[in-house]
Amino acid sequence: MMPFTNSKHEISHRIVVLGAILLTVSILPSFAYAQQAAAARKGAGDDRILYAPDGWPIHVTYYEAKKTTEPAPVVILLPGAEGREAGSMTRRVWDETAEALQRIGFAVVSVDLRKHGDSVPEGDAVPAARLNRLAAEDYQAMVLGDLEAVKNFLIEEHELKKLNIRKLGIGAAGSSALVAATFAVNDWAKAPWNDAPTPAASTPRGQDVRALLMLSPKSSVRGLNALGTMQAVSSIVPPIAVHVYYSQESRQEKKSAESLFRPVEPREEGFEEVRRLAPGPASAEGFLKLRSTSGENLMEKNIADFFNHNLKELQDPWRTRVSKLLN
Repeated sequence: MMPFTNSKHEISHRIVVLGAILLTVSILPSFAYAQQAAAARKGAGDDRILYAPDGWPIHVTYYEAKKTTEPAPVVILLPGAEGREAGSMTRRVWDETAEALQRIGFAVVSVDLRKHGDSVPEGDAVPAARLNRLAAEDYQAMVLGDLEAVKNFLIEEHELKKLNIRKLGIGAAGSSALVAATFAVNDWAKAPWNDAPTPAASTPRGQDVRALLMLSPKSSVRGLNALGTMQAVSSIVPPIAVHVYYSQESRQEKKSAESLFRPVEPREEGFEEVRRLAPGPASAEGFLKLRSTSGENLMEKNIADFFNHNLKELQDPWRTRVSKLLN
């Protein structure tokens, strides 16, 4: 068990996750077409290699925010991760969405988690059979290693005032939605540095994830506690925005999405911009390709509206992450 304290600035919750809180990344079947279409194109981002604490290379594409009057909000985009043999997606599926968010003032980083896309060791460091198999410990490493490496990179950009890590959102598909949610819970469990008389005046160490966008999420992922994680998300104050979309073609997707959304469902009206469960397109082209009669990409508009309202409009000014204890 891992304790979570809850006050105005902290959370109190316990989640049982096979010895630790784990995450994973997966992908919805309705994204397959979009993945194939996007895989061949190279986006406008900057490809980089980050390293998890265990040395695993994590390939990302970083879309630095356009110049703005203040540090930009930031979004992490996670494709699904079902394993290489399952033909899982890569971060390239998010290229167009990332560029669209960049154009309207966001910093964006799309991520290949370990054993997916480019994020595999060079040479023969890991046998092919092991690369094709995902175990519970891989998902745990995705949370506690891969995404922490991404967060540390973003904090470096935060200290350069290129972005405001206090306005962090995550967009994720399939089982990576549960990965993102668990990472958010872990992040909110990080109490501020003890370098001031009160928590409010102390230098933050976490508590940054403010919005979760889930596309066809899976509610059953090896090694993850879906119910405990979503209950913990629901206890975070101020509340994390959660929007969940599922394919109209899949009864199983709908059931899975409802299962994850139920613990965070608002009990009163007026919270549509904060918490929403909605059907996505039934089109075989998938969520990222649905367009209106005028040619507008409808899902990109939904994504932009969600992050604009729940990140960009937040009144949460930039604060350094360098503790006074280190000065």
